Amino acid sequence: MIKIPVYLRDMCDAKHLVQAASGCEKNVDLICGRYIVDAKSMLGVFSLPTFDDVELGAEEEDENKKWRKKSCS
Repeated sequence: MIKIPVYLRDMCDAKHLVQAASGCEKNVDLICGRYIVDAKSMLGVFSLPTFDDVELGAEEEDENKKWRKKSCS
């Protein structure tokens, strides 16, 4: 899993993050301390206790799947 620090200043930033995450095929989570919520869910993002010290967690693509796709082409 890739983790990227995220700074959300206000609800508008949260809305834009949810819109961007919704475009991803893989699972995208927001991690804030012991809380992990779905970054594609506005309700999940708003349920975070704070917007400080938030990380975006995204699944990495499996290297074997990448290789299989290239070899089949």
